[in-house]
Amino acid sequence: MKILLSTSPHVRHPAVLQSDFRPHPSVMYSFAPVGLLSLMGTLRAERPGVGCDLYDLNRRIGAGALAMNEAFYAEAANDICGRRPTFVGFMTECDSYHHVLQIARAVKAASPDTSIVLGGPHASAVAAETMATWPCIDAIVIGEGERTFLEVVDSLHGPVREAVPGAIVRRTAGGDECVHGGPRPLIGSLDDLALPAFDVYRPDPGEELFIEAGRGCPFQCRFCSTAPYWQRKHRVKSPERILREVSLVRDLYGTSRVHFTHDLFTTNRAWVRDVCAALVRAGRPVRWTCSARTDTVDRELLDTMADAGCGSIYFGIESGSPRILKEIRKAIPLPVSLERLRECREAGITPNAGFIVGFPSEDAESVQETFAAYESSLRLGARPTHLFVYCPFADSSMYGELESPACDGHFVDLPLGAATDEANRRLIRSGPHLFGSYFRPVLSDLVPGVAGALGAMDEFSPLVEAALAPALEAARLSGGMYALFREWLTWIQAHNEARGASAYRLGYGTPHLFATFLTETLAQAPGAAAAVRAAAEAIRGNLAMSEGAARAAAVTMASHRSVVQVRPDDVAGAISLDAIVSLGSVLKLARFDYDVVPALLGEITVPPDPSPTFLVWQRADDTGVRLLQINRFLFDALERLRMRDHRAEELLLATEELSMRDSDAVAGLRSLVSAAAEGLVQI
Repeated sequence: MKILLSTSPHVRHPAVLQSDFRPHPSVMYSFAPVGLLSLMGTLRAERPGVGCDLYDLNRRIGAGALAMNEAFYAEAANDICGRRPTFVGFMTECDSYHHVLQIARAVKAASPDTSIVLGGPHASAVAAETMATWPCIDAIVIGEGERTFLEVVDSLHGPVREAVPGAIVRRTAGGDECVHGGPRPLIGSLDDLALPAFDVYRPDPGEELFIEAGRGCPFQCRFCSTAPYWQRKHRVKSPERILREVSLVRDLYGTSRVHFTHDLFTTNRAWVRDVCAALVRAGRPVRWTCSARTDTVDRELLDTMADAGCGSIYFGIESGSPRILKEIRKAIPLPVSLERLRECREAGITPNAGFIVGFPSEDAESVQETFAAYESSLRLGARPTHLFVYCPFADSSMYGELESPACDGHFVDLPLGAATDEANRRLIRSGPHLFGSYFRPVLSDLVPGVAGALGAMDEFSPLVEAALAPALEAARLSGGMYALFREWLTWIQAHNEARGASAYRLGYGTPHLFATFLTETLAQAPGAAAAVRAAAEAIRGNLAMSEGAARAAAVTMASHRSVVQVRPDDVAGAISLDAIVSLGSVLKLARFDYDVVPALLGEITVPPDPSPTFLVWQRADDTGVRLLQINRFLFDALERLRMRDHRAEELLLATEELSMRDSDAVAGLRSLVSAAAEGLVQI
């Protein structure tokens, strides 16, 4: 018997925008699937003779093993079946469920004897309808899976498929009859779980690994499905168990960063203190991040967490409207939440913030209040600050109260080509409950006079993050971030209509287009600071280079936040005045009259004093394109080398900053050595 556990496709929305919906491996996001790794650990402990492998679908796409085209589902199925599994288990999420189901159907068609099992939050919520309409699925694990999955495997492998508590099982392969085994009690102590099979995962260098710290949330937010999924119970692993898992991933990968996966890490204040104390006693082995509510932390606890190595906390603030906050049962006053963001920064922790627009009772006033809170969070230093559109989760208490939600097609999906994209949108529209997260409340005039505003809001915050300082300056001059969004939506819709974009894409634009919009907006605004206008031009040029490279190499959205500083080498090296210098891998050069580097790195302010910045973009095999900051001498030298090769002495004599004093000549030669080390010149 061989079991294959597969991740679900996870697309990075900002990267899809950056690639302008073109199929490219760089749009995929790979992550440590803690749920699957925990299942594999349990299988090893309880069924040592059963082979079990991880199939990382996202990495297979990212590596180019699976092409993103019209044959994607068949190719993925062939890739899976080539490993000859007896069972294939898929994790599921609401936004990729249509992909998982179609891969599963293709697997069953290619290998009818292979059993297919689904698990995870979304499959659990729509299990009955899935089993009724997708005969390729043999079983669905509902809720917590470690114990249930073992029994499902036994049932599917046995002579008769028996009912299993916590699962729905199809009596015969492809048959109509299914049996529900009823609910299964939760595991009493998470410490009793076997260690996750971290060794089967292959992280990228420097990747932040996920370690499960606990499960469940005791709160009752009406839009969220977390609490129902874990039966509204809050459980945690002991500090000793958490340290054991930290030590394991450090020994395996030498990792220095982890995310403590828990829907609400700070529910139990005493436990948080105990975990922090254990980390401090262990010598603070990792930097870590977590999620929390703003009403479950204060400055004292934040200081404790920071001292133990906490570097970032995600807070779901949700709305800037007191009315909406009360309706969704998360009535934390906005001033309290904003104060917690400020206290985080003071404690040395970077706050992340999340907001949601498009709740069923949303109106223009509440949207403006949320945009104002979103802008305030950005100015307080929350990085990143997300602005999401309300996603109906089938298990949430709010879901059953939605009146005639509609699927208007405004969503970002895995880019598989126009024909497959249209077929997937038809499939989603045909299943209002099965794919309910794509069916939103019908809300009109959220932005009066502008159609299609809600869909565009869902992808607005990644654009702002890519050009933060200019966006905040433009928002100030426009009367706030809501007003800037209106101006952007009008601008991008006109641009997309002119190029004949699909109706569902009229409100979407690339980061480069957003930076172009900001550059034009600031140029026309009399009060715009010259330094910020320069920063907007720099960001626009940088994003243009990044997006151009993304079509030929794997460039991430973080590429524009990486600036390599080329400094003169401490030793002159083997170079003489007679050495011949030629141009290396240089794509573009640019000079700006202000220090634009802080803005390129995502800071919200730009130094106002003139301080020239010299930049060069370079083709790099591993990252596609690199941005480097150089000195005046190298900038002038590279400009001259674009025309022809020069002797080193000629470059020194031609540069205004350098006389031929020995110290200046040595400084110039050192700069050339540094440039050669970076591949900017050849000597």
